[in-house]
Amino acid sequence: MNLIVDTNIAISSLITPRSNISKIIFRDLGNSALIAPSFMFEEILDKYKRIIKITGYSDEQLKELLYLLVKRIDFIENELIDFKHQKEAYGLVKEIDPKDLLFVALSLQTGQPIWTGDLKLYKGLRKRGFDNILTTNEIIQRTKE
Repeated sequence: MNLIVDTNIAISSLITPRSNISKIIFRDLGNSALIAPSFMFEEILDKYKRIIKITGYSDEQLKELLYLLVKRIDFIENELIDFKHQKEAYGLVKEIDPKDLLFVALSLQTGQPIWTGDLKLYKGLRKRGFDNILTTNEIIQRTKE
């Protein structure tokens, strides 16, 4: 199963590297393609110091975890996400969270579902008829099938 990884999933895997999310990323979906807009990397870097504060990791420890995560996810340059999909995505996310525009646009462009832990985004998109989005529990269920 190929997926678009939302920032909150990536950050969760950094904060708790022995969590279900990390197991899914590195083991259960080991043969699957995981992609994200390059904007996600920028978001992670913006929260870098906060992650260190929350976890108590040293700078070196977090860099090592981030390196493993970045190796696992293929980043798509924001400019490669078609404007028509961005425009459609904006209509879907403008009242939920405009920062999620590129994730939704990438899903529209590739047909791949978004994996998110953001219930506001999940419920908001579903309410608007966008069903190509999954929670961690839904991913776990699908990997068991």
